[in-house]
Amino acid sequence: MILATLYFIVFCIILRKASFFKDEQLSYKFILAILFLKILGCAIYYWIYFKYYPGSFKNDSTSTMQDAMVVYNALPNHISDYLKIIFGAHSDFSTDPLYNSYFKHIDKWGGSDSVSDYFLNDNRTSIRLHAVIMLFSFGHYAVHALVMLVLSFMGQFAFYKTYKIYFKGKEFLLAFIIFITPSILFWTSGVLKEPLAIFLIGIFIYSYFNIFIHKNAKTKTLILFAISIFGFLILKPYILVLLIVPLSIFTIVNKYQIKKITLFYFISFVLLYGTGIFTLKYVLKKDIIKTIVTRQNDFVNLSKGGVFLLNETKYVRLDPEDYDCFVNVNQKHLNIGRIKPHTKLMYWDAKHINNLRDTLFDNDNKDSSLFHFHSFCPVAGSGITINKLEPTFTSFMRLIPQSFYNVLCKPFFHDSNSITELMASLENLFFILFGLICFIYSSKTNPFKNQLLLFSFIIISSFLLIGLTTTVMGAIVRYKVPFLPFLLMIPLLYLDIEKLKKNSIIKRFIKSN
Repeated sequence: MILATLYFIVFCIILRKASFFKDEQLSYKFILAILFLKILGCAIYYWIYFKYYPGSFKNDSTSTMQDAMVVYNALPNHISDYLKIIFGAHSDFSTDPLYNSYFKHIDKWGGSDSVSDYFLNDNRTSIRLHAVIMLFSFGHYAVHALVMLVLSFMGQFAFYKTYKIYFKGKEFLLAFIIFITPSILFWTSGVLKEPLAIFLIGIFIYSYFNIFIHKNAKTKTLILFAISIFGFLILKPYILVLLIVPLSIFTIVNKYQIKKITLFYFISFVLLYGTGIFTLKYVLKKDIIKTIVTRQNDFVNLSKGGVFLLNETKYVRLDPEDYDCFVNVNQKHLNIGRIKPHTKLMYWDAKHINNLRDTLFDNDNKDSSLFHFHSFCPVAGSGITINKLEPTFTSFMRLIPQSFYNVLCKPFFHDSNSITELMASLENLFFILFGLICFIYSSKTNPFKNQLLLFSFIIISSFLLIGLTTTVMGAIVRYKVPFLPFLLMIPLLYLDIEKLKKNSIIKRFIKSN
């Protein structure tokens, strides 16, 4: 904690001096207040996932830290091994010299699958980054959390600087949306991928607008743009796609002053995504539709929990109620046994245990091989009941409304099963109230229709992708965090701040201050 405090003080000094963080509306004290709120969010995250649920499951923060420590422990005796892992100078095969010493012991290293075949494995990116951070954190969680906090703050500030010109007189409300929305505050305060995603979105949007909209392509801006694209490709490439398509349409509308904007957005949106999917499938032999279907089906299956068994060739899942179908063969080794004949099960190739692909089903088991008991997972308390996707147009059309609704509106009190879902329910209530206030005090005209459509199409595409591929409410809450600022900026665009100030309660509050 002392080390993290020292680093935080250094960052505050840099914050004070750097011109990038100077703003006419947001004072240095206000920015410090935001940072302390983010520290509070970090403390709440740590309490929930390390104290409130101690030992009940291996959360992403714990797993990432443990995996990064495996890599870091190569130092100081095996510097070449450390550098090979950090820079990816190795193969994915079990015959690789690094496999037995490192990769075998890393929980989320994995190999390529139907998703990561497109780009590099994002779990590895996070593990490598934290293995580098350990060079000056020495494994202290607080320092890692601080680095994530600082990166997310930098991205959020870049995001704010980009969009404040569209919200004259509403800069403080914009800052609250970007920095203090509870889900953003919470999920960008741990050792997770969300802080990195927020950082990349912020610097990408900031550099994109400067280069293509404001025509201010300085060297620093070009470097930021290159860093953000590379970062997306090795961390969350789908976010880059979800941003670049609407932004490209926005740029064309802005440059050529197209009149029928809504129609142009819709046609361009369909054409660009349609062309991309067609090209991937028939030119690059990458079937993205099949990938989405596979991911959704696996989410549906795994959300049902199960008994997981492993041997050299198969990774097997039995239904939770079929626990007694795994029969021990040695009283001294209760975790070794066989599966009863005729048991219904699903399984994967054992080589891809960390990145499940090609799910296979066996309704009449005849395999008498020995298996090790790997784990037991109860039925997901926040699982969403939804039909399995099929690679057909009608299947997608049937699930699109429910999928979008799930991401936009859930959880909401009656279906909250944990403290984090209760927090998300309160937040969703706030979103509804905020939208109503903006509607009641809305301006008659909106001079930024292009921006409105940009935000709307980013939300439509991102929420549909999340809803179609994710059937666990807790995961949905996390995955939509990077896109929440776009959602909340839609009603804020319409808000007439002068009308709001005329409200008797608001007027009384302003006078008292």
